[in-house]
Amino acid sequence: MNKLIFSVLVVVGSAFSVIAQQKFHLGIEASPAWDINAQKQKTTGIRTSVSGYGFNIGVPIKWFFKENIALQTGLGFEYMVFDNRFNGTLISSERYGQAHVPLMFNYGITDSWFANFGAGINYTLFASSWAGNAVNVTNQTKQFQPYVGLGASTLVERDKGMFELGAQVRYHFLELFADGTVLANQYNSRIISFDLLLRFYLFNR
Repeated sequence: MNKLIFSVLVVVGSAFSVIAQQKFHLGIEASPAWDINAQKQKTTGIRTSVSGYGFNIGVPIKWFFKENIALQTGLGFEYMVFDNRFNGTLISSERYGQAHVPLMFNYGITDSWFANFGAGINYTLFASSWAGNAVNVTNQTKQFQPYVGLGASTLVERDKGMFELGAQVRYHFLELFADGTVLANQYNSRIISFDLLLRFYLFNR
């Protein structure tokens, strides 16, 4: 895990170091997301899932190595909410706030469309559970949540920059709950995220 974190930081640092080079794009992101908390009870083997929603906001960075190959990285904040309702009434809710560092490669498949693939990592800043009263469960959640991702996007030139529109799916392959906690003893739990990518690049070199 430490090697993975170090590798991500090295690549992100390298991306920031090329500001003076050409084909470097810095922007803003506000992307909605739909999330699934896929769970399996360890005692019974029963599989369930809880649907959720959230968003990603932050500063995306895109660096083109070639005309049709780019590295997508940056720093963002991801917020996820999983609500349980019965007859329209909220019964319980789980909420997660995480720092988000993507590391995706963009490969041109047409003149304007790119296939996106790679990985990234989330760092849990806070987590809470509500069932009548709010409970801080940050210490029951794994701090680092690496993922793999796949998607597609297109770039459209605007007067003052470039707009990126796309979609991607991310699979967080580590369990959500920290080892040895009550929740980890009861469930295997992993997050699957579906993102609508909305990014606008203001700084272009």
